[in-house]
Amino acid sequence: MLSCSCSEYEGEGIAYESPKDFTKLETSKRKRCRSCKKLINIGDPVLEFGRFRAPQTEIEDLIYGEDGEIRLCNRYLCDKCGEIYLNLEDLGYCLDPENNMKEYLLEYQAITGFKSKEKRP
Repeated sequence: MLSCSCSEYEGEGIAYESPKDFTKLETSKRKRCRSCKKLINIGDPVLEFGRFRAPQTEIEDLIYGEDGEIRLCNRYLCDKCGEIYLNLEDLGYCLDPENNMKEYLLEYQAITGFKSKEKRP
């Protein structure tokens, strides 16, 4: 569901670092888009989301500190889903990169009545 307000990370669950632009996928293996599940080839444009969480046990507190961050594996959006993400974020919406970007776009279109013009051959 689209939201106009982003809540601050308070140590609960997983937090994402939102990218500002596309990069090329530079991993050892192809990755799957978190939104549409399409395989992304190495070298293709992606939005790369860093992820982290707060320590959850006493041992993690000792290792990382109470205010520490535990880095998790990155998540990726393909160029099409990433474009939807960046455009909706630029409009002021808070989005979860784990959700379907096309559903976010349909929700935005339903709210605003705006429909993009499809290119036809």
